Amino acid sequence: MKNQLTILIFFVAILAACGPSKKEELQTLKDEVIAIHDEVMPKMGELRKTRMALESLADSLVETDSTRASMLNSLASDISAANESMMTWMRAFEPEFEGTDEEIQQYFEEQKIAVQKVKDDMNESLDSGKEALKD
Repeated sequence: MKNQLTILIFFVAILAACGPSKKEELQTLKDEVIAIHDEVMPKMGELRKTRMALESLADSLVETDSTRASMLNSLASDISAANESMMTWMRAFEPEFEGTDEEIQQYFEEQKIAVQKVKDDMNESLDSGKEALKD
């Protein structure tokens, strides 16, 4: 029985040693942050086009349907805000952030939350803008 317990402890120790290192975990977290950014960054051009289309349509409706024109301008503002939040996040992001492992982990966890919000805002404003242009 004692030998079986020793063997079990030995195998548990080996499995624990085979797990990812802290540096690998931090790199994975950083990669997740960058992947979220990379997923929505290509939509920046589409955001700009949609914003311009909304503003153009709003301008053409201002005399005949000021309520709809106001709604379209509001959607265009939402797109501008989402675009600006991406630009602000990118300027502040430090991919080579240095500190203790705990500081680095906290930084990238915070950045993951922040860039996820940027992604959500971009996607929601783009979807709303496109939907309004269909009407």
